[in-house]
Amino acid sequence: MDYKELILLILLLPTIGAAGGFLIGLNDEKKRDIFNIIITGINFIIVSYLFIPLSSHTGMEVFIPNIMGVGLDLKIDMLRYVFIWITSFIWFLATVYSSQYLINYINRNRYYAFFMLTLGATLGVFMSENIINLSTFFEIMSFTSYVLIIHDQDRYAHDAGISYLAMAIAGSFILLMGLFLAYDYTGAITLAQLKSSFQSLGPEKYIIAVLMLIGFGVKASAFPLHVWLPKAHPAAPSPASAVLSGILIKTGIFGILMVSTFIFTSDLKISYLLTTIGLINMFLGGFLAMFQRNIKTIFAYSSMSQAGYILLGIGLVGLLKYEGSTAMYGVLFHIFNHAIFKVLLFFIAGLIYMVLHELSINIIRGFGKHTKVLKIVFIIAMCAITGVPGFSGYIGKTIIHHSLSEAAHMNGGIYFTIAEIVFTISSAFTVAYLTKVFVSVFLHESDDYKEPTIQEKVKSPIYHMSLRALIPLIALSLMILLTGLFPYKFMGAFQTAMGKIGYGLKFNGHLFDIHSILSSLFTIVLGLIIYIFFIRRLLVKEIAGEKEYINPTNSWFSIERDFYKPIFKNIYHGLFKVFHFIDHGLITGAENAGNFFNNILLKEVKMDFYGEYQEARADEHKTIAEIIGYVKLVFNSMVYSLYIFAIILALTLLFIMSYK
Repeated sequence: MDYKELILLILLLPTIGAAGGFLIGLNDEKKRDIFNIIITGINFIIVSYLFIPLSSHTGMEVFIPNIMGVGLDLKIDMLRYVFIWITSFIWFLATVYSSQYLINYINRNRYYAFFMLTLGATLGVFMSENIINLSTFFEIMSFTSYVLIIHDQDRYAHDAGISYLAMAIAGSFILLMGLFLAYDYTGAITLAQLKSSFQSLGPEKYIIAVLMLIGFGVKASAFPLHVWLPKAHPAAPSPASAVLSGILIKTGIFGILMVSTFIFTSDLKISYLLTTIGLINMFLGGFLAMFQRNIKTIFAYSSMSQAGYILLGIGLVGLLKYEGSTAMYGVLFHIFNHAIFKVLLFFIAGLIYMVLHELSINIIRGFGKHTKVLKIVFIIAMCAITGVPGFSGYIGKTIIHHSLSEAAHMNGGIYFTIAEIVFTISSAFTVAYLTKVFVSVFLHESDDYKEPTIQEKVKSPIYHMSLRALIPLIALSLMILLTGLFPYKFMGAFQTAMGKIGYGLKFNGHLFDIHSILSSLFTIVLGLIIYIFFIRRLLVKEIAGEKEYINPTNSWFSIERDFYKPIFKNIYHGLFKVFHFIDHGLITGAENAGNFFNNILLKEVKMDFYGEYQEARADEHKTIAEIIGYVKLVFNSMVYSLYIFAIILALTLLFIMSYK
């Protein structure tokens, strides 16, 4: 096979796996699990193999005409390869893990089918060079991942699914509007064409940019579009939560990266916007995570915060201009590392849930005190996400922090002073909420989870976890250590990837100098202080003789509950009244016109229900006025208003285009 066939196979294998696995699972679920593991394993092997030919190519592209009207245009360059490789790697481990996690779940066959379809759509997003292909795969991914979120089919899962789907569809339409406007102004259908065409555009390019950033920002959980994330992650099964957090967020990040650094070539206005949103994400996500009691909700807000580091890094790329290569190294490292340590954390939460069917730290505290393997892998993940030197998270955070300091030196001003403070406090929040989980679950002494005897170990479910559940945790832990101890081994691939968007300078920074290490240790100490004096003293109350964590944020202002829902509800009711008025006027006018024609012009001619003119037969035919009355009953106000709205929208678009 040549590389073109391999690229197509990467996209087709998940679809084959979804259909084949579903059919196999109807008769034998064990064989289905093995089949899915083999499919994702082959996919990962093919992706890994492509690194060899890709290292000698600037990019590998496949074009198939007559698909989606404009053809299917797939491309893999080193930048896309970073996203594709980590997606294939994580999905393979998640498939292995799912075969253990879902043993006692319902609707397993449906889960695996949509799990594989989501993989195919996600890879399609990363490989699409054509903007129509990109939008199509983006929409498919939203719908297939929705089924994973509502898998449990309880009320909470459906509420989370509604929030996710509403935001996803709205974001997709806004993205599509931006892409269509870009095509209308430039005639470009591929990302490369957009890059060369956008430089000649005037102020309208910022409208297009904002539309695209909103569309991608929903998936990236960028503030204030993050409202779906803290609901969707806890609702979905843990392997699905893992890929939602570790991978699907990256589709939004990928889009924002392409818009801000590739298409717009690091425009200062866009860069400041992304830097500001990144800082808000970091601070707000970390702050809210400290209050939560469900482990997966804590990890969900943590994902929002970690996405903020990446958005901050992307913004710094533009602010640093020719020095932006350093920030880009930090962005790619954190994209790569976040996928690893966040998936590991969700896998750990899944193991706890498999045994206890509970994730509230008020209930499960002390559970992990005597589970040595689980405690070790959690410590590794915790050290990674908090930025302890020698672990993977330290690399990306340190490089982004260096870039922030460089931007402050170049530009100065109160903005960067505040940014430095927010960066430090947000990093300390990460230490605080992870310490809260670790102390509660793995250090707390509980009578419910004492040191088990040999006989109890034999009976305990945690000691009967198969290698299917443990191998993914061990593999991710080793990857964290490998990346953290040998970061320079990855620099070459990242440098090639960055060359795709014009930032391919060699990394000359120092990662393990005394200043960087002391800065990391200061953040850790500050986080422990926040844990002791804020979380332990203010968020722990004695209830019925037991000390429990409280979450006062449940009664705080909610963007979704107190802003989005009232706003859109009022818009809906307002439009309903407007269109009802228009609808009533049109129907009344049509009735009057019908009566006029019926009484004045067509006295001797009758019209049956199907519109055929015949001789008058009163018992079988209806007058025009009666037909209009019937239409009024059948086409209720809301349905009819959709037609009126479509006509008005079409006329408005024609008017805008005529004056463009």
